[in-house]
Amino acid sequence: MNFLYPNILWFISLIALPIIIHLFHFRRHKKLYFSSLKFIKTLKQEKKAVKKLKDYLILLLRILAIVFLVVAFAQPFTGSLGGSTSGSNRLISIYIDNSNSMSAKGTNGELLSQAKTNAKDIISQFPANQKFIVLSNELSGIQQRALNQKDALYEIDQINYTPIQRNLNTIINWQREISEKERKNSHKLNQFSYILLSDFQRNFFKVNNIKKDNKSQYNIIQFTPEKKSNCFVDSVWFESPIHRMNEENELFFRIANKSNTEIINLEVAVQTAGFTKDLFVDIPSGKTITSAIQIKNSKQGQIFGKIEIRDQMMYWDDVFYFSYNIEPENEILLINGKNNEKSVSKAFATEVSIKVEEVDQKSVNRNLFQDKNLVVLNGIDDLSSGLISDINSFSNMGGSVFIIPGRNADNGNINQLLKSLGLPAYGSKRETNLNAYQIAYKDPFFKSIFEKSDESLNLPNYQQIYSCDYKRSTAVPLMFLRDNSPVFCKSFKKSFAFYSDLSLESNNLINKSIFPVICLRIAELSKRNNTLYTIIGQNQLIPVTNQYKAETPIKIKNENTEFIPKIIQNGSYKFIDLSGPEAIEKLKDGNYSIVTDRVIGSLSLNIDRKESSIDYMTIESIKESLKSRSIKNIEVEKFSKNFDISKIKLDLPQEYWRICIFIVIICIISEILISKFWKN
Repeated sequence: MNFLYPNILWFISLIALPIIIHLFHFRRHKKLYFSSLKFIKTLKQEKKAVKKLKDYLILLLRILAIVFLVVAFAQPFTGSLGGSTSGSNRLISIYIDNSNSMSAKGTNGELLSQAKTNAKDIISQFPANQKFIVLSNELSGIQQRALNQKDALYEIDQINYTPIQRNLNTIINWQREISEKERKNSHKLNQFSYILLSDFQRNFFKVNNIKKDNKSQYNIIQFTPEKKSNCFVDSVWFESPIHRMNEENELFFRIANKSNTEIINLEVAVQTAGFTKDLFVDIPSGKTITSAIQIKNSKQGQIFGKIEIRDQMMYWDDVFYFSYNIEPENEILLINGKNNEKSVSKAFATEVSIKVEEVDQKSVNRNLFQDKNLVVLNGIDDLSSGLISDINSFSNMGGSVFIIPGRNADNGNINQLLKSLGLPAYGSKRETNLNAYQIAYKDPFFKSIFEKSDESLNLPNYQQIYSCDYKRSTAVPLMFLRDNSPVFCKSFKKSFAFYSDLSLESNNLINKSIFPVICLRIAELSKRNNTLYTIIGQNQLIPVTNQYKAETPIKIKNENTEFIPKIIQNGSYKFIDLSGPEAIEKLKDGNYSIVTDRVIGSLSLNIDRKESSIDYMTIESIKESLKSRSIKNIEVEKFSKNFDISKIKLDLPQEYWRICIFIVIICIISEILISKFWKN
């Protein structure tokens, strides 16, 4: 027998009080007054032996009541817990999964609510001085502290949903690390118990990095939805990346049905600036469907939008946010070489949204590339190594490059740039007298510009071209001569090149209507519109403009949140990085503005849909996976409506204070009954 608070046992000395009362109250002489001796006969003769027995019984009951009351406050127990007031020899670590998937509906409400209730029931079974570690997916510094019972219950109440996702490797290794730190701080700790409450989605059940453990006890409770079903918006995209005023663009969205039943008439609400439309879709069981809707742009500038569905199981993934820009100002850097052609700048000048900055090849510096969408090399024969490096950096950051060669461009330096951009190198110049014969009408470059049936299209004639072996590259030819020689190519790095200079001795392209069309189309496709959406936590760098005061920090802001993100500098380019744990924890899904001293951009954030899965581990697979990592002491239970917390083998100490209180009550009631009904 051990006592949680043994110092209280000194109060047993209080039994002296009833003994003193017995000596001075029950043994004192009583005087009886009567007026006549005739009443003496009516008095009953007291039996001294019976009276003494009554007095001794009352004394015994009072002593027992005091003894057991003191023992109850000392909290007697038997079991593995130590008896000192400084704490026990065991540490209990409780993990509560508070990821978004735990918002699913269970038998008694949301899974997270059930898990928190069960965790508090478990903690309440232990003595008040038992030490606990309470942790959730945040794994914050405050969760590294050992807590008493009261503080542990308080910390559980503070747990709320988080978009942070952790696998089992991270959780168990973190629990062990904290336990080891506590063991070093308190040498009395020699037993550890780990309790994990989660839905155990298969995507996050990773145990490959868990080390073996033959001593600790692992208690696992799995919470699963009452109905295993969920549907969510998976992704969105536009048919065309170009958005113009008063023109329609088709918005596509994909919805996944993760259930074994077909969803009929699922309500989908699409909303953008000045546009709202509801539609209904049917989704077969276990399938995804792609639907589309025409959106007409009636407002310039940044447009925020969202797609919302009405799902009955999980709500956190029912809204998908996106944003895009309508007719932003398009900035172009035109680098003129020795053989530059004035018609190039004139072609771009026909579009009011295009802002062209012209500079001589010899005057180029790195700062000129900032905030440009397209760099045009106009009549360039040769390039310096520094300019090649700057153009490659510009291309790697998402910029487009359009190369118009000079009359003597077949040299190593310019070909080095072409190869790095994924374009065929310029070969030797050769004579030809052929018309352009074929255009890649089906390529997205010419989509909605020409129709293949348009026989009236007047194509240019070429006298001189640079030969190229486009089959050795990944470039796509867009215009051919009659002998199948390409004269215009594009690469997958958003770069373009002519394979003939623009002099009238080489061709008459600048006199044809197709020339300004090609120039404007390249400018149009080079627009670096913001990404439609970004997934919080993914390694995706978001470019930001440099046109703001350097001393003003960049903020991500909406009506509810303001966050200063991590900024990565790459040369003269700046990028927002939202991959860190701080961004995952503090940012919520929604539409945001990028703000410095003014609004410089927009951002649409969505939570990773990995947790939208309804694929859960089974009880057997959980046991087998952990046992394969040499974890032997495992108890796995599945939460249900009739779940009994006593099923969990927690190796609890046997407590007796309740029995002591019961004995105290019995003693008090017995004394009252004896005093009232035992007549002498």
